Amino acid sequence: MGWLHRVKVRHLFTREEDWGSIQAAMNAIADILESSPCFMGFDTSDFRDIPRGDHVFRPADYANKLLDSMYDFADKYRIWIE
Repeated sequence: MGWLHRVKVRHLFTREEDWGSIQAAMNAIADILESSPCFMGFDTSDFRDIPRGDHVFRPADYANKLLDSMYDFADKYRIWIE
C-alpha cells in the first residue's frame, strides 16, 4: 500500500504536559489539517477545545485520543503523517 499524501505536523507535537502548551500545539495542528485538502471532512473542532483535565484525565490524555483519531483518518485515506 502506497501513501497518496503527506502532511507535516509531527514537528508541532510537544513534550510539555501543561494545558497551555498542549492547547497551543493542538491549535497549530488543527490549522495545518484544516488547510490540507486531504483532511477535508476531518473534524478538528475538538482540537481547539482541549479540556483542562481533572483528577482522572490530563490534557495530554485528551490530546492523545484526538491524535489517535487523526492517525486513524490518515491510515484510512493513505495519508503519511510527518
